[in-house]
Amino acid sequence: MRSFILKRMATAIPTLLGMSMLGFFMVALTPGDPVEMELRRLGVIFTPDQVAALRQEYGLDQPIFKRYLDWLIRLLHLDMGQSIASGRSVIEEFKTHLPLTLTLAALSLALSILLSALFGITAALTRSKVLGSFVQLFSIFMVSIPSFWLALLLLFIFALSLEWISLLGSGAWYDLILPILTLSLGSAATMGRLMRDRILAVMSEDYIRLAIAKGLNPALILHRHIMKSILPPLVTNWAVTFGALLGGSVIVENIFNLPGLGQMALQAVFERDFAVLQAYLLFMGLIFFTSNFIADLLNYWLTPHFREQSSPQGAIE
Repeated sequence: MRSFILKRMATAIPTLLGMSMLGFFMVALTPGDPVEMELRRLGVIFTPDQVAALRQEYGLDQPIFKRYLDWLIRLLHLDMGQSIASGRSVIEEFKTHLPLTLTLAALSLALSILLSALFGITAALTRSKVLGSFVQLFSIFMVSIPSFWLALLLLFIFALSLEWISLLGSGAWYDLILPILTLSLGSAATMGRLMRDRILAVMSEDYIRLAIAKGLNPALILHRHIMKSILPPLVTNWAVTFGALLGGSVIVENIFNLPGLGQMALQAVFERDFAVLQAYLLFMGLIFFTSNFIADLLNYWLTPHFREQSSPQGAIE
């Protein structure tokens, strides 16, 4: 386990460095002067000397490679810079908006896993062609629907037609119900189809057929044999899905007017708030890397074959 972690940590350094470079230069090379755009947004009449002074204050007058090195050094001290739009530090902006986005993504992932298990296991164990076809069609349908269209459809049904919730939101916990449904339905359909296919593949193995022929309880077979075989690919899929849910919150949060990271990032795009955008892109890359790293650790623990290969005793045998 230790050697496995050390190898992954060794690959983490160039990966994170590459993500930081990509995020910084992609934002820094974007057309438009963030200082001038912010002054125009505020309706301030400015002179070239004032713009030059503000650019110097935010370090935007330096060559781009020097700006990147300065940003990287500050980043090592947990300093992500200062937002041009709000004047607050980027860390403070993240502290304000991050909890809502993490809550939304975590609850959406939990609901996706629950729904996918319900559809996938039921469709696989019943061997019903009708139910299997339904899961397949539902998966294709939900994956094909854009998240913004589904969000607007749910708002039309539950807010405008049934009037069960407020269109603008009231800040209560139930304002997250429709955003969670919007984010989770598509991923649940995809994971449900994956789970069904994996279960059917494992059930075709000889040892599972033998267990069924002996009359063992199907629930016991599912728990002791099938789930152990299908968990590794499912864990990897859950890790990728969590990152995708965080990224998908940009559209959903703005449609439902939720003050999360997605709304912060989109506002930063309009305002050319470079420091916020660079930090957001780095954070998203870090989330994807961390979630995949955790998934690899879980798969290492769940798969005895890999543990035996990496251990000295397993290598001797």
